[in-house]
Amino acid sequence: MASTLTWLDYSERDRRRALDVIDLFRETGTVDELGLGAIRDSFSDLFFPGTSTTQTRACYFMLVPWTFRRLERSAVPSSKAAEWSRREELLLKDRLLEGSDTEGVFGAVAGAGLKRLPSEAYWGGLGSWGIHTFSSHKWAYFRSLDGFYQRLARFRQTPPDPEGRAAPPATWHSHLPEPPSGFPRDGVQVPLRRQDAEYLRDRIQVAHPQSLLAVLAQRANPTDLQSSWPWQLSALDDIPSTLRDQLRDARLFAVSMQGAALLYNLMLAEQRSHEPWIGRYQRELIEWAGDVAALEADLQDWQLDGVWGLVRKGGRSLSYWTQSFVQSWVENLQRNRPGTVANAQSEARHLVEEREVQIKRGRARLANTRHLELWRGESGTGRMAYRWGSAKRVLHDIFEGLARSEGDARDP
Repeated sequence: MASTLTWLDYSERDRRRALDVIDLFRETGTVDELGLGAIRDSFSDLFFPGTSTTQTRACYFMLVPWTFRRLERSAVPSSKAAEWSRREELLLKDRLLEGSDTEGVFGAVAGAGLKRLPSEAYWGGLGSWGIHTFSSHKWAYFRSLDGFYQRLARFRQTPPDPEGRAAPPATWHSHLPEPPSGFPRDGVQVPLRRQDAEYLRDRIQVAHPQSLLAVLAQRANPTDLQSSWPWQLSALDDIPSTLRDQLRDARLFAVSMQGAALLYNLMLAEQRSHEPWIGRYQRELIEWAGDVAALEADLQDWQLDGVWGLVRKGGRSLSYWTQSFVQSWVENLQRNRPGTVANAQSEARHLVEEREVQIKRGRARLANTRHLELWRGESGTGRMAYRWGSAKRVLHDIFEGLARSEGDARDP
């Protein structure tokens, strides 16, 4: 029987997390085999709030709200909102594909059969940046429209407030720029207008002023985006000391825990007696051990209190067993050389095997031959980058928009 993932009508954050889990299963390098997702995502949200692994271009931070504001201005009822929005988003796809820059356009391959619309991928980010003010997910927003129209009608029928303190009900930020003239039929392109880029930069800085995303948006320096890892940015003069410390924790966590993922894959390869895979993971563990050795001074003094506090502050739960596994793995690295983790009967092997059973129980590959046979040779070996790749794509578009004159890129 095929596996399924379902959820009830919870918050947009819960819904987005579930969708991100689905997308991660498509990337063998980032699958969370050892149950570290809560820590990874806490760092991701701290550094790059409002981003997700499914976001492709910054233009959707404007196109989606423009589309939904048209929906409201057309008074589309709740019962027809989903159908209306899907049709309009597919039309936007067609318009974007007519432009010269089509990289990252949703539906370029799937066409009319597109399953996940841009509004799904960007809804959480739009809320995080304060571009939409509705406090739940898109489907709840659709259901709320009839009531919204009624409140708006009552407001218009109310005598004006002489002091100007009353404001009409709204679900979108009051300073959201108007779309190009002719939208959505004309002027729809991936590049941002300068005014759109300035607006997105301002939203990031207002909503998340302490984030790495805000620092980079303020700098608007394209050379910043050449960094392969987010912690390489900690040397920038603009980085506050608190954020610098958090980047240090993020680096140590990402590098340290990659070893556990590589060891897990090596152990699976050994149980499968697959020599090419065994050789691959032995070589990768040697390379990883060199990366850990380069961090030895920081690793020896590293305390995980900042990591646990970050997870709690981000509103995520962390089980005792997850915390114990991470603590034990790090302490093992502090006591022993990283090159010893793959040794027969090492403490590291015991930690990994015990951790998989904790998470998967009867489905653990190391203890279940049937599930071991389904393993394809790689799972969860990538080093955590905390959504830096997605953030770079968005920031690149914003930087290019900021560099344009007012007459460029979809200006009416």
